[in-house]
Amino acid sequence: MMTPEQTIAAFLEVWEIHPDLFLVSDIEADLDNLNQSISSDQSNEDIAKLIQNWCKNHPIIRDAVLDASRKPKPTKSDTSLGNVLDNRYPELSKVLRQTNEKSEQK
Repeated sequence: MMTPEQTIAAFLEVWEIHPDLFLVSDIEADLDNLNQSISSDQSNEDIAKLIQNWCKNHPIIRDAVLDASRKPKPTKSDTSLGNVLDNRYPELSKVLRQTNEKSEQK
């Protein structure tokens, strides 16, 4: 079982390295729900639980997050798709990065 910080970091890694997975129509449509649910004033546990619950409906993302938590960190993708996600879901992207940075500083 992953810690909340590991869940957030793995999700963010998939977000940054494999943005194409999020641009599948049904997944992209549901990102709005996740984007509206997550805020910077929530605890890591709450954010991780929201991510886990969201991933239950999206097995492709869930599997990628699980894989990311088990593998060494790859280099960032050179694709501009990551920018597309950041532009469409700025709050989600910001909160995930801030939460991940706080966790890394501990």
